Order: sequence, then structure tokens, then C-alpha cells
Amino acid sequence: MRGGVALKSDPMRSQPTLPATKPSSYLAPALVWTLAWGVMLIAQNSISLGNRALVLVLANAVASLWLRPLASILISTIAVALFNWMFVAPRFTLTVDLSEDALLLVTTLAVSTVISYLMELKRQAADRASAHQMQARIAEEHVQSQQLRNTLLTSISHDYRTPLTTVMSSASAIADQVGRMPTERIGQLATVILDEVQQLRRMTNNTLQLARLDSNKVDIPMNWESIEEIVGTVVTRTRRNHPQRRIEIRLDEGMPLLRCDAVLMNQLLDNLIENSVRHSDDDKPITILAHHDGAALQLSVQDQGCGISDAWKERVFDIFQRVEASDVPADGQMRRGIGIGLAVCRAIAEVHGGRLQITDKPGGGTTVNLTLPLSEQPEQPRELTE
Repeated sequence: MRGGVALKSDPMRSQPTLPATKPSSYLAPALVWTLAWGVMLIAQNSISLGNRALVLVLANAVASLWLRPLASILISTIAVALFNWMFVAPRFTLTVDLSEDALLLVTTLAVSTVISYLMELKRQAADRASAHQMQARIAEEHVQSQQLRNTLLTSISHDYRTPLTTVMSSASAIADQVGRMPTERIGQLATVILDEVQQLRRMTNNTLQLARLDSNKVDIPMNWESIEEIVGTVVTRTRRNHPQRRIEIRLDEGMPLLRCDAVLMNQLLDNLIENSVRHSDDDKPITILAHHDGAALQLSVQDQGCGISDAWKERVFDIFQRVEASDVPADGQMRRGIGIGLAVCRAIAEVHGGRLQITDKPGGGTTVNLTLPLSEQPEQPRELTE
């Protein structure tokens, strides 16, 4: 999840289990032992008995990488017995005439046994380290989940309560002074109520959309859409909600169709424009630009607001991130919202294979660039567009 994960597992109970030994795990040791015996048989006349015993010990050490101690010790014991049978005088018997040869066999078996146990100890240490890392990771995710939950509750308690309080106070004022309140004042309070309800709707839609996009099973219906129609729809709605704002549209001629979810793309552009409205003065224009190079389409939203510092150009796309007090514009007012609008925008861009980037606007302000890949255009694009 982009903003955090909800965990149901208990970090103290999550233990990695050792994998059961599979028949295929014996293939590598078998190849090692086959190679070792081939070397000892081929070179038995050119290398000493002691050196052949070292080959046996080396084979056991390498085979122990795949074998458990009991299996490794059993195979080593059989190998030492065969080594005695084939190479130690008198050959082809289990009898040992020389004490030096007996000591060699005992030492070879002992060293092989010690190596097997050391390899097992190393394997167990690696398993314990992996278990500790897994527990630490689960515990960290659990803490992050709790922090995310607390942040969400805190944001909701503040940013939802504020517009609700405003709506209730405005509605109460109208109800208490029915027949006495001037029509102009009623219109002002009704506008306040409408603005606050729209703010609540936007925050709710963003929250629900982010939860939906974070689902691994989300199914995005893609259709051929006209970028001109998407921009026109969103700008018309923005002009209706903010009649005092001037919004300029500059789109290249002959824009290609975009393979996308129109509802999501509308929400993305609406969030970007609303963000520019909140962070720039009413007398400053907001500009929508779009152009393409055949492979990708770039849609940009420019404002002439207070801008954003380099330290925040990426952080603002994280969930529940809002610009700190040091980056607040000169009017000293923190902008409203719970800090998920741009997180939703990035999530929508990513499910469409695109990316979002914030740059400084020459002359002051901010530009948010949305880059989306273009698909091969349909043969009859205008007939496919509703």
C-alpha cells in the first residue's frame, strides 16, 4: 500500500519455517560425490592416499551445503568405508594393517563429521538471522500501520469536523432567523454551506479512491477518451464552483485520443486544478496546457501562487503530507485538506502508466506535469469516442 498497510499478523508469532528436504536436493550432493570418486579413481596412481582422503573431506564439505547433518554423516561414514575398501591395504577388505592408515580413516571421518555440524550451525544461524529480520520488518510495518491509522483519525477529526461545524452553524443561523434574515445574508450562508459540502465530497471521494487504487485487485476500465472533453468538463465545473477565477486552456491542435478511465482522469485533473485554486490568489490565472510528441502526452496545470520548495516537490505526493508552516504563503493561512489529493493523483497516474512531476513556473508559481504514454490510435477514433 502506498500510504501504509493494514496488518493482521502478529509480529511475535511470525516465524519462518525450515523447508523440508526434497528429493531434488540430493542431486547436487550426488554430483559432488560422483566427481570426487571419479578424481580419486582416475588419479589413484598419481596422488598419495592422504591426498585422496583430502578429496573425500572436500567432497563432504561441499555436499554438506545441501545435506542435513545426519544425512551428511551417514554418507560420510559410507564413503570412508568404501575408501577403506578400495584404497587402503589390504584392498577390497575392511581390514586395516597399518596404524597410520587407521588413524587416517578415523581422522577423515571425524573431520567430515565436524564439518557437517559446522555447516548445520551456520545454516541455523542464517535461519535465525532471517527470522529476526522478518520479525523486525513485520514489527516496523505494524508500527507504520498504527501511525497511519492514528494520522488518518487525526486528519478526519480535524479536517472533517471543521466543514461540518461550519455547515451546522450556517444552517442553524438560517433556521433560527427564518423570516427575519435578509435574502442576501441567506445567499451568503447558503454559499458557505455549498462550499463546505463540496470540500467534504472531495475529501471523501479522494479517500475512497485512494483505498480502491491501493487494492491489488483493482480493475480499471480503459476506453478511448478525448483529452479536450476531459479538460472541458473539469474546467466547466471549476468555473461554476469558482466563478471569480480565470482559467486559460492551451491545447495543441489534433490531440490524439487517450486510452484511460475518464472518471479517474477527471478526478486527477480536478484535484490538480483545485490545488492551484487553493494555493494562488483569485486575481492570478490558472493555465491548462497539453501537447504530445507522438509517444507521450503531457498535461500541465500552472498557477502563479507561492510556489513550493524543492524539499517538498516529492513529499507532497505522499499520503497525509501537507506543506509545513515554513512553506506557508505570506498570508499565513494553512491550506485545507487532509493531504491525500496529490497522493490520489499520483496513484491514478501510475495505474495509467504515467508519472507526475512538480516544477517551478518561470516568473513564480508551480507547474504540475502529468505525462501519459500514448497507445496506437484506433482506425476510426471519432466513432469510438462518445
